[in-house]
Amino acid sequence: MANKGFNGTTVTFPSTASTLGLRGVSYTESAAEVNVTGASDSVQKHVAGIPKKELSLDIVGGSTVTAGTTGSMTVNWNDGKTTTVGSVVVISKDIKGQMDGEITASLKVTRTST
Repeated sequence: MANKGFNGTTVTFPSTASTLGLRGVSYTESAAEVNVTGASDSVQKHVAGIPKKELSLDIVGGSTVTAGTTGSMTVNWNDGKTTTVGSVVVISKDIKGQMDGEITASLKVTRTST
């Protein structure tokens, strides 16, 4: 039997506004590639830049949240635990649907200092 522990998980964003029903969540951490090649080097040399953390949310139905929206985000896991993500900004939004299927929205958020 499959583990269905994710089912029923929601995200509250902004914290006092709406609860979003989730189809899925994906977390990505990446770092910029910084070229530090010197004039006397025979091959390029690189170091990792500051890490960038992004959270992608697949939401059931459309969403009134727009790109550029900021606020506090909380994940309410189906097992009763809560994760406070903190201050985030929506960096992209994509709404899609298919014939005879549901409408879904994908939001990508990243941490913000405001």
